Amino acid sequence: MANPPRIDRLARKLFGTTIAERRLKRFFTPSAHAEMTKGKVLQYVGISSMYLTPLEILIYHLLRKTGFDVDYMIYDEAVPINEVITKEREEVQGKEKFWNKSCRNGRRLLSAAGIKYEVIPIHERATNISASQTSLTEILQFRLDGIDFGDIVKGTLFRYYKSLTFGSDSETIARRMLTTALSNYFCVKQQFERNDYRFVLFSHGIYITWQPIVEYCRRNNITYICYDRAKTKDHGNFNVNQPSPDWRFDAAWERYRDRTLTDQEKGKVVSYLQQRELQKGDVYAYNFSARAEDISSEKRRLQIPSHRKCVTIFTNLIWDAANVSRDIAFSSAFECAVQTIEYFRSRDDIQVVIRSHPAEKVLGTSERYAHLLTDHFGTNLPNNVTIISPDDNVNSFTVIDLSSVGVVNTSTVGLEMAVLGKPVILISETHYRDKGFTIDVASPDEYFSAIDCALIEAQIPRNQQALAEKYFFMMMFLYQHKLPTRYSNESFEGYSCEKFAQLSATDPLVRIVRKLEDQELVDFVEWPDSKIDDLVT
Repeated sequence: MANPPRIDRLARKLFGTTIAERRLKRFFTPSAHAEMTKGKVLQYVGISSMYLTPLEILIYHLLRKTGFDVDYMIYDEAVPINEVITKEREEVQGKEKFWNKSCRNGRRLLSAAGIKYEVIPIHERATNISASQTSLTEILQFRLDGIDFGDIVKGTLFRYYKSLTFGSDSETIARRMLTTALSNYFCVKQQFERNDYRFVLFSHGIYITWQPIVEYCRRNNITYICYDRAKTKDHGNFNVNQPSPDWRFDAAWERYRDRTLTDQEKGKVVSYLQQRELQKGDVYAYNFSARAEDISSEKRRLQIPSHRKCVTIFTNLIWDAANVSRDIAFSSAFECAVQTIEYFRSRDDIQVVIRSHPAEKVLGTSERYAHLLTDHFGTNLPNNVTIISPDDNVNSFTVIDLSSVGVVNTSTVGLEMAVLGKPVILISETHYRDKGFTIDVASPDEYFSAIDCALIEAQIPRNQQALAEKYFFMMMFLYQHKLPTRYSNESFEGYSCEKFAQLSATDPLVRIVRKLEDQELVDFVEWPDSKIDDLVT
């Protein structure tokens, strides 16, 4: 009989690493590799124990099996700080207790999987440079070799505090971050001076661990492969010379510009959109209630007069560095919300709806849009403004249904709105901008003119909706790749087969690693001519 969930959770907490070690050792022993004739590659992992670790271990062995000589580099306990060391973790667990345990677990997993790793050193020069910065302002303005290290630190500070507002200890934290960022830069620079690497692989591509590597590669025309888990459970995204939070696949979009969806492919889009209503197949679920069947009743519940058209601003998680600093039309998404509220203040026919991102509740934040807006307007907030907080479990598709126009920063909801035929105004840089199915604005004047025009039309033209459907299909079924890793409640449960040697040559990850031999590699997006069932599902 299966253990109760509570017992399983306790077992994972007490013995999780030991269980994972046994799985890795059993899977990779014995692992025969080819002669290393394909050249050297650098796998710059940094954080050795996290959700992606089993994937990174598998990539290492697939590279070796293909014939690459791999240098696998990780942090040890000496690193001053990194992305996973947040203010909350330092206050609740303490940096040493949390991070030292993570390092020990990481080394155990790598040893069990037969990986020979090297430690990323903390460079004395990095420590000296950081110590010489006399203020937070100096740190945030620091540049070296044309790289804006201050901006890299700033983005990581957002993550550390989960806020755009920093604490009183921010100078100390920023100095630690600058030391880490510079150490990574000096390390990768030294590695490439010593070795003739064909390319480098790492996750994310942002923050103080990996963004310095991105900048070094860009300046030296070095190919890098960046990856992360995708939106759909058990899937990943892989980019060439592009950080993983950037979901652009422009080259593939151009390659397949003349291709249209078949009826079967259109059916996949419809089916997946329905699944996303409750996001049961997504990594993070933000919809906790069903899509409303009666929009009139939902508008009454939200105290929106039935005759008013809704201009809905969909916000992002305010501290996520993957979203901030991508502003185009306004200085910030918050400024857009303020100006929109003021623009429609006296309009009885318009309701401005602010849809706070549910991630504020799911992932946590120290600053919420609702609080920022109520603090800004106080008692002067117009009565034709509705703020939907993350605690109101209204379904995102319900919000789309009641909206006449959507205003989007970088969220996927803009793509979903366009697929459903609703006009979408993009105010910031996101991967589906300039693809022909959104209204892309670059200034406040363009923005308000676009809203006024969009309010006249209830639907976007059918040809634009078809482009949105095609883009959605490519993003969900071609750009995302099914991974051979299995998880249960974030706990690693093993791979898709019993032994490394049994991994199929048709597995998406195996095919990705094989494509790394291609000198002209652009992306990993392939639109097969075979049946739709062969696509990622």
